[in-house]
Amino acid sequence: MVRCTAEERALARAAVYRALALAFSYPTAEGCEELAGALAVARVAAPLLDERTADAVHGLADRLDRALVGGDRKAVETAYQHVFTLSYSEDCPPYETAFSSSHIFQQTQQQADIAGFYRAFGVDACDERSDHLVTELEFCYLLALKEARARELGEADHVTICRDAQRTFLTDHVARWAPIIGQRIAVTGEASPFGAAGRLLMAFIAGEERFLRLPAVRRYRDEPVVIADDPGEMVCPYEEMTPAEAANLPFFESREEALDAAAADR
Repeated sequence: MVRCTAEERALARAAVYRALALAFSYPTAEGCEELAGALAVARVAAPLLDERTADAVHGLADRLDRALVGGDRKAVETAYQHVFTLSYSEDCPPYETAFSSSHIFQQTQQQADIAGFYRAFGVDACDERSDHLVTELEFCYLLALKEARARELGEADHVTICRDAQRTFLTDHVARWAPIIGQRIAVTGEASPFGAAGRLLMAFIAGEERFLRLPAVRRYRDEPVVIADDPGEMVCPYEEMTPAEAANLPFFESREEALDAAAADR
């Protein structure tokens, strides 16, 4: 690892987070151009972090260069669709709650919790769900960038806030599933830029765990569940009930009583 200041390291980490967020976004013409530019920056920045991350950044950049020979984006687009599909990938779902939740209502609650984390720093998920891999990586990019800015201005309190937020968000969210989805993407997209992006994700997050001295991270199970891509599309099972039918639904005095009744009904 090259010697550097704390501010330079924060900027280097931000550069890799940004490159990863772009790498897992849909490869439009503009997106591919933006990714190539971000990787050029990450190539310079990664040696300030660790050797595995630097090697993985170079690997991704090389794969992307080869895939875009002649300016043909079609091969990259096809590779993306192979890994993530155009709807919901059962092998590589890019959603945290696909690994952390087994029920649609758990997914909805966890997405709300993640969104609350974003709002605490004045941002909202816009183009994707709050638990999408790209959205979480973009948020980590923002936190690292804010840390670098706070260090530049000598704002020690803001540095502490940003660093604590990074530790918490990685421990509770990103680090719990990034190595799992990274491995799945690396295998599914082995010969494409996305396979290289999966390997970079694993290497970089492992480096982040060491650098931030995270406590032992409790990984999610490597068994993604297949639940509707958008919880908003789910239909309430009671929506078609008449008032009389609804009135006959059982009433439970407590959550425990309801869970016991549900278990007995299975």
